[in-house]
Amino acid sequence: MFIRKYKDSDFDQLCHVMDRARMQELKTANMEQVFIQLKDAPYLRYLLKCKMYVATKEEKIVGFVGLRPHELSFLYVDPNFQNLGIGKKLIEFALRRLERPIKLEVFTDNLAAKALYEKYGFKVVKTVVEKWSDEYPIEFSQDTMEIR
Repeated sequence: MFIRKYKDSDFDQLCHVMDRARMQELKTANMEQVFIQLKDAPYLRYLLKCKMYVATKEEKIVGFVGLRPHELSFLYVDPNFQNLGIGKKLIEFALRRLERPIKLEVFTDNLAAKALYEKYGFKVVKTVVEKWSDEYPIEFSQDTMEIR
């Protein structure tokens, strides 16, 4: 596995990874009905303004991270490639590039992701329960985690 800087030509593969992993993430919170493909997502512009790095295996993108100052904004691994150490390598890569304190947000019920972050010293500092949107008035819980 190799981690490199994101290129515009990676967009379709990045969308594929994000869409598959995002659906899995939403299922952990029983929120599949709010799924929107990355190409149509309101946060696409935010994601593309991050410093993006992709994890590749045999030229195929299998995961990625998006970084902003003091923030691990995105970390997703294609479900077909999870539990192979890719998430671990991506978080270690991110931690070497970010100044502390570092924060991130994660669904409260996403226990697998939280366990990974906790291994690296992240702790929950805030939990917020809110509704998704007016169109989907579903309540969900999100934790802010931080490492100092």
